[in-house]
Amino acid sequence: MKIYIKLFFSSEGPDPLEVLKKVKDIGFKPVFGQYDLTMEVRDIDEYIAVVRLLHASLKGTKVMYNLTSTNR
Repeated sequence: MKIYIKLFFSSEGPDPLEVLKKVKDIGFKPVFGQYDLTMEVRDIDEYIAVVRLLHASLKGTKVMYNLTSTNR
């Protein structure tokens, strides 16, 4: 399963490069196109763990995000 994330930065939040580093540290890889980053997960349990970690990492940054997943 692949997770795709699109980030929406706020000028009132931290530098976007700092935010990208946090998300990359979780395991997401940058991509070009409709989404900003992607990550491969094995199953729904890993998906849930990654989403919880992502949410906790972005909490307080004023960054909004949108997740999409596929079975490919």
